[in-house]
Amino acid sequence: AELKLGETGELEGKLTVTYTGLEASQRRVEKHHSDDAARKKFLEDEVREAIPITSDVELTNQPDWQSSSPSLVAEYSLKISGWVSAAGRRALLPVGLFSAPEKHLFDHADRVHPIYFEFPFQRADDLTIDLPLGWQITTVPPPQTLDAKAVTYLLESKNDKGTLHLNRVLNVDVMLLPPANYPNLRKIFQLVRTGDEQQVILQPGGTTASN
Repeated sequence: AELKLGETGELEGKLTVTYTGLEASQRRVEKHHSDDAARKKFLEDEVREAIPITSDVELTNQPDWQSSSPSLVAEYSLKISGWVSAAGRRALLPVGLFSAPEKHLFDHADRVHPIYFEFPFQRADDLTIDLPLGWQITTVPPPQTLDAKAVTYLLESKNDKGTLHLNRVLNVDVMLLPPANYPNLRKIFQLVRTGDEQQVILQPGGTTASN
């Protein structure tokens, strides 16, 4: 995603989502008999469901649904209002922009049945956010790394000459786990959520002199 932050806390810009391997073929098979309007809504809804708050999503390209290519590419215009919140003279920007799928995963303390994933998968987010003129990045959270063998997680927030760069990778390399492994799996995803809830501290323009 290549986004710009507005003075009132909204994010707006371009988003490219690339599905590869089974992620691509699954969607092509599922929407094989759908028309263009249904496919468009399907892809837009997937993006909306990945963002924890309400967003305006518009598909801007024509993905190649008929190809046997290992990738399916969808391009969007994206606008998210209220992503940044005021905190006194500072502003807070959460790092987990596309973290909604994991937000309530494995919430329950107990599990009776085995845990099944359709297939091993990876979600990789690469975001750049340009700030309004005069704004500054005050603090970025420390990098988060989690290596639980079957599940790995990486989150990095960088100040790149005044542009915020966020990189998040979640890798799940497992398909079936017995209920006995559920407490450990639940703990792993609690750590993922904790990482996603970190915030970048920004200083809006015009506050430097008063500070």
